[in-house]
Amino acid sequence: MLTCGIKLRHDGAIALVEDGRLIFCVEQEKRGNNYRYQAIDNLDAIVAVLAEHGLDPRDVDQFVVDGGWWREGFQVLSGAEPVTLKWASYAERDAEGLLDSR
Repeated sequence: MLTCGIKLRHDGAIALVEDGRLIFCVEQEKRGNNYRYQAIDNLDAIVAVLAEHGLDPRDVDQFVVDGGWWREGFQVLSGAEPVTLKWASYAERDAEGLLDSR
């Protein structure tokens, strides 16, 4: 199973894990002379990183997006189109179902 982990905000990064083994991890600030602590503000960056490793998004079985403290979603671009990604909060209100997919 291929899982793509995505950290969108501060120190944005894209990681690919296959059956529990890290295949790669790319920090956004290391790509194209980006600023330090660079966030991922366009999903095209994820497509580009996957392509650099010979993959298409359709090759990935699941995408996992890091959450945030302040809200349950984050607006990014997909090309030129704005998209709101939903994510779980860092602070769990209830331990019941803690590992359930959001």
